[in-house]
Amino acid sequence: IGMQDLSQLQTPMRKEIWQEKRKQDVTTQNITKIEVPKSRPVYKQILYLVIRNMKTYWRTPEFTLSRLLVILLVGVIITSTFWQQKYESAADIQSRINAIMFMMMLTAAYNLFTIMPFQIEKRALVYREISSGMYWMTMAVLSDGIVEMPYLIAETIVGVNIVYWGVGFQDTEMSYLYYNLTFFTYLYFMTALGMFLAILLPDALSAQLVATVVVQVFQLFAGVIVPFDKLPVYYKPMYWISAQHYAGEAIITTQFHDDHTPICNPSGKIIEDAPWPFKKFINGKFCSESGKFVGLSDFTGIVQAAEDFMYKSDHAFLHGYKFENRELDLTIIIAWCIALRLLTALAAVTINHNKR
Repeated sequence: IGMQDLSQLQTPMRKEIWQEKRKQDVTTQNITKIEVPKSRPVYKQILYLVIRNMKTYWRTPEFTLSRLLVILLVGVIITSTFWQQKYESAADIQSRINAIMFMMMLTAAYNLFTIMPFQIEKRALVYREISSGMYWMTMAVLSDGIVEMPYLIAETIVGVNIVYWGVGFQDTEMSYLYYNLTFFTYLYFMTALGMFLAILLPDALSAQLVATVVVQVFQLFAGVIVPFDKLPVYYKPMYWISAQHYAGEAIITTQFHDDHTPICNPSGKIIEDAPWPFKKFINGKFCSESGKFVGLSDFTGIVQAAEDFMYKSDHAFLHGYKFENRELDLTIIIAWCIALRLLTALAAVTINHNKR
């Protein structure tokens, strides 16, 4: 076979190879142009996520039911300890304040510490579904906040009513309303804080360590353990940062507003049997250990109205708390909640802890 015949034989083969390669290139180009399916409309994303998360909550009783059981147990313990408490001294009122703050702090902290591992555990699933175009990350964050609402309402109903009527708090509509609203908003705030830390930090251990510090700071600078006027000047800004300070101020001031119950500060019983000429100056104004007038050296305290002792007088126990701030307190806690939800959405979009 001559060289001319060989070239004529190779030409069809080259053409066939070129055509096959061209087909492969076109196929490759088509593959690279395939797009990820677009996500569903926003309302469908939210509906799907809310229904799915509600089922997840319902099928996880060790998470959802435990929160109600803990708040029920703590409520029963506090109620049985302070059943229909009557306050006659500063110590009695301080015990009542501690009951209020302990109930609120413990239930909120329990929500904070249980929501973090629960959220982190389902994080890989969320990343996978978002990468497949099922929904947006912001919709996942929004639905988490919506699903928590009925559970927080149930916790508020159980926790508030057991303690409120069992201990014998103020029987007024305003006091009861502010107690419920403040309790609910603070529970939501701490739950939202747990969701934020679960997104921000890589694992449950680091999230819980940070949460422990936050809870302790909020409690220390809430104005109850150390009143505002006793704080060093360089710690006073922490008082305004503490969310527990705003919750405590809204509840406590509404509980003791217009409460003129006479109490002995710091201790004792009110003297009512002082003889003339001391009767006018001592009866109902000073206290003794037994409540009887023995002598001037036996006085154990002076008589004050509960409201004045709590926050209204210049030397009040919770100096810095004001009844006029109750609406502002609620507004600030709600603003904290909104800010945390926005920060959670931002962190979820910008931070990815998926290692695969």
